[in-house]
Amino acid sequence: MKSLKLILIVCALGLAAGVFGQVKLPAVIGSHMVLQQKGDAPIWGWAKPDEKVSVTGSWDQLTVSAVTGSDGKWMVKLKTPTAGGPYTIKISGKNKITLEDILIGEVWLCSGQSNMEMPLKGWPQWGGPIDGSDAAIKAANYPTMRLFTVKKATSFVPVDTCTGEWAACTPVTAADFSATGFFFGLQLLQKLNVPIGLIHSSWGGTAAEAWTSSEYISKIPKFATSPGVCDPDLFYKKTIENYYKEQEKWVKSIGFGFTDPGPDWTTKKVSGTEWKDIAVPAEWSKTSFGAFNGIVDYQLTFNVPKSWIGKEVVVELGPIDEMDVAWINGKLVGSHLNPGDYTTPRVYDVPAGALKAGENLLSVQVANTSGLGGINGKEKDLKIRLKKSKSGNSIAGTWKARQTRAFETMPKMPDCINCDYPNTPTMLYNGMIKPIIPFAIKGAIWYQGESNRYDGLLYRKIFTGMINNWRHDWNQGNFPFYYVQIAPYRYQDSFSTGLLREAQEYAMKILPNVGMVVTMDIGNLKNIHPGNKLDVGNRLASWALAKDYGFLNVAHASPVYRQMQVEGSSIRIMFDNGLMGLTSFGNDLVGFQIAGADGNFKPAKAYIDDNKTVMVYSPEIPAPVAVRFGWNSTDVTNLFNVLGLPAAPFRTDSWDDK
Repeated sequence: MKSLKLILIVCALGLAAGVFGQVKLPAVIGSHMVLQQKGDAPIWGWAKPDEKVSVTGSWDQLTVSAVTGSDGKWMVKLKTPTAGGPYTIKISGKNKITLEDILIGEVWLCSGQSNMEMPLKGWPQWGGPIDGSDAAIKAANYPTMRLFTVKKATSFVPVDTCTGEWAACTPVTAADFSATGFFFGLQLLQKLNVPIGLIHSSWGGTAAEAWTSSEYISKIPKFATSPGVCDPDLFYKKTIENYYKEQEKWVKSIGFGFTDPGPDWTTKKVSGTEWKDIAVPAEWSKTSFGAFNGIVDYQLTFNVPKSWIGKEVVVELGPIDEMDVAWINGKLVGSHLNPGDYTTPRVYDVPAGALKAGENLLSVQVANTSGLGGINGKEKDLKIRLKKSKSGNSIAGTWKARQTRAFETMPKMPDCINCDYPNTPTMLYNGMIKPIIPFAIKGAIWYQGESNRYDGLLYRKIFTGMINNWRHDWNQGNFPFYYVQIAPYRYQDSFSTGLLREAQEYAMKILPNVGMVVTMDIGNLKNIHPGNKLDVGNRLASWALAKDYGFLNVAHASPVYRQMQVEGSSIRIMFDNGLMGLTSFGNDLVGFQIAGADGNFKPAKAYIDDNKTVMVYSPEIPAPVAVRFGWNSTDVTNLFNVLGLPAAPFRTDSWDDK
């Protein structure tokens, strides 16, 4: 690992001309790109140490030059005109590079996790279509909108380039681009009538600390491996070590047979009415088990050639959803105890001497906490073979299996937070943000938060720290940063979505030039990836149009809680951004709770009073002291301002802050 990190550091310290010999550019600088108008656009790269590199933009034919340092790095800044193009940029050093079809306009970064990553064509294979995508893709011939997607990459250290390329927006390129980013950019394109450049850098299921640099994330003690430092390699190893300790305790507590030798049933051929014939591979929902969350025991009786006896063999089981332990004749041969390994093919070494002549027993215990469940790969994935051979005997077919314990009857499973490289602090900043800095941008849009629900209070520091981090490193001042508050969804855990949404709003309160899009009305309780990305993109664009481009009377800011006032047995709630009036569009208000001094919240009734405040009450709470709104994960609310933007969730208490 040390040698790997050394190689990465050498690369990160500059893909210098000592390595390249000729002028080279980072991936984000290329033909077909858009440069931010009316500013100083950094153009940079690598060449031979002490080499002079000259850069000329065809819009003014002015040449600027730089001499590379000992690391081979160079950078110049081109003054860009008002929007227009196409232009060329000529770069001269030992060699010459001509960048063609360059446009000048507005450039935005689009980042976050899966709801930003989700492409315009959707994810139909996972039940995730985008509303109206067919028509949007068909119409997506916008030659002055340019798209760049950063290929997914993790890195222990900051690197200087990425994989990706600029392309004009066509039905082909738009289909694979971020749907949220596409609709955001399209709205700007249509309203501003200038070229739009979109840089998309996102990764589904990732936490904000992964998108933050070591300097900034280490300011939070939880993520520091030493004062002022977060070493992602060390952090990851410690996290995994601690998780497996807790996981092994949990495994034992639920009767998951992580033992050698295995439980009695793994050492003898099973029998009894509880054991059913089950097709393997198959997800549980397609068997008699149905949609089951819990533990299922499997057993297969098989024979091997006599020539295999006494030799090392390998058992391949394909992917298993989610955790498993496997034995041959009661001998433990392998396990996966991380629920996140549900796509990982199981390949287990069987030591010499474990097999015997005649019948052998392969026993597998599978634990599933949510989702498909089961040994559910493809038939070709299941086989047993000699270790030195690639071919072997298929073990797909009919197995014996029984259900044992349902997940809801088990102790709570330990959470595996930061247990993979994409979720390890700094890894995505290093691999997917640093390589595009300092490319000039107007601002950034962000859709993330689901993967930080485990600690909403801590997210206040993580999220604001990340924004400050990016602004510092881009060195463009407090550039606009607009983001999406997570939508309602039926999460299968007890983490407080209310606290996470509150932390998202908190960033808007303490940082300049940020804005939050509320999506309490356009989520999907059955799908964490709502199909309505058009409204999300348009609401993000409304913030930019209103705050950065001088458009008047553009609805962009949702009503947010300002203060409360107890009035007898009711509480009056007052809002910012609701001066023009509040409405429920004729429906009874939902999503309100009220509590007395004991902190026991009850469902509340509410109505809009004087068009600008909301009165909240409950016959069960004669002396109320606190109100919550949209606080539960599944609350789909219906309080809006008259411009149609939903009110942000809130609470008037601080009882959960300990």
